[in-house]
Amino acid sequence: MSDNSSNNKYIHGYLEEEQERLREQALVIENPIYDFIDFSGVKELLEIGSGVGAQTEILLRKFPYLKITGVDYEAKQITKAMENMSKLGFGMDRVEYIQQDATSLHLGKTYDAAFICWVLEHIPQPVRVLKSMKPFLKKGAMVSITEVFNRTFYTYPLEPEVMEYWEIYNKYQEEIGGDPQVGAKLGDLLLEAGYIDIELRSGGFHLDSRNQEEKRIVFNYWKNLMSSGAPLLLEENIITEKQVKAMQVGMDKLRDLPSSIFYYRFIQATAFA
Repeated sequence: MSDNSSNNKYIHGYLEEEQERLREQALVIENPIYDFIDFSGVKELLEIGSGVGAQTEILLRKFPYLKITGVDYEAKQITKAMENMSKLGFGMDRVEYIQQDATSLHLGKTYDAAFICWVLEHIPQPVRVLKSMKPFLKKGAMVSITEVFNRTFYTYPLEPEVMEYWEIYNKYQEEIGGDPQVGAKLGDLLLEAGYIDIELRSGGFHLDSRNQEEKRIVFNYWKNLMSSGAPLLLEENIITEKQVKAMQVGMDKLRDLPSSIFYYRFIQATAFA
């Protein structure tokens, strides 16, 4: 899930561990995302920022008549995506990948729908992506976008080391041109790009003592998400190994505490070309 087209720095990196985390992430949060996405009437889908194929895998499984064209800026992500699809048994009749800058698309056909998930947060001017893909969507094509709203992250009890790291992580993403609050802006971005019938919803997690196993899974996943930014933050001398370790210890403490709470909201948009 990457389209780093206007930015040479991607906070999660492209290491093999990160490529596997993307697939794990997709499976952990599959239900909250796809409960509100229906491509059952779609034949040709354009996926922007397809990355290693983590979401592609779910889309192909959920909608067996779908043919997906995935676009990503990073060649090594496409290579990994093709490897993943081959292992899963999906051939060229179901999915193909194109290496392009999503802010300046040049595609050979038009599509019935478009899908973007966890991509616009990494792009300095996300409206350029929405405008760039619009000529390649058929009139009335549905667009489905899922994006972060990182200010909503909350835990109980509050762990200072966790929240300190999260603040540094998000501030750095802004410094390299991303927007960790882009989900809240999807309505305005789609309107500016010329889409119609825009609808927004909030999805995510509110896990407490009623959801012990799910809460453990999500705390583990979130620790891995935060840790994925550590190599670049360390390389830039923005954090120390001690701060990374303190965050991870704090997340493990929250995971193992029966009375802890995990809360986070992402934003989903549906619109039409």
